[in-house]
Amino acid sequence: MRAARLQDALEQLTTAIRDVESALAAMKAEHDPLASHIFVSRRNYRNVNDTESGKRREMSARLSFNTACELGFRG
Repeated sequence: MRAARLQDALEQLTTAIRDVESALAAMKAEHDPLASHIFVSRRNYRNVNDTESGKRREMSARLSFNTACELGFRG
């Protein structure tokens, strides 16, 4: 009796592990546009040649924030 119950539990665990692995593979295959935007915009923000008053960086940050909101960022 216990061996059969243990075997059933092991089969259910194996099925659950396969489901999790397939879900992880699907998540890795998806492209997240918000994450890509954040990565690229941070690099651009660091590399911008700014004016003395900081207006270029301010404008860059504002435009980046607007784009991120369009991509689903909740602020």
